[in-house]
Amino acid sequence: MTNIFKNLVLMKSLLFILIVVWGGYNATIIGAKPGEGYFTEIGNALFMVFSILYLMNAFFLFKLKRSGRLTFLPLVFAFVFLGFLSEILNPMEVNQDYFYLVTFYIISPLFFIIQGMVLSMLIAKDFHENFH
Repeated sequence: MTNIFKNLVLMKSLLFILIVVWGGYNATIIGAKPGEGYFTEIGNALFMVFSILYLMNAFFLFKLKRSGRLTFLPLVFAFVFLGFLSEILNPMEVNQDYFYLVTFYIISPLFFIIQGMVLSMLIAKDFHENFH
């Protein structure tokens, strides 16, 4: 069961990185408005910090650390919140190419399904004893 959990964490992390790469690719293709910097905008800075925290959490989950288990659900909520907040404040123009189609219809749903599987394993009473 531990090996399945670790494989799910690795797959979730890979899918997250692909989603971030797609976001960067899309921002590059669409282009920024003059005077806007990628790192100076508060939404991009928040998402950069979140991405670092999310990948650190994946590392802690992989190592079966208690802190990874405790911070996973708040980070999932933060991901959803940041996604909705960024779309409300600064709607993203999307180039609907093949990368978009694969990301939107395959990678993103798989990412959320695997997050649910990881969360269900974290909640399972039998699996709590694996974390130290």
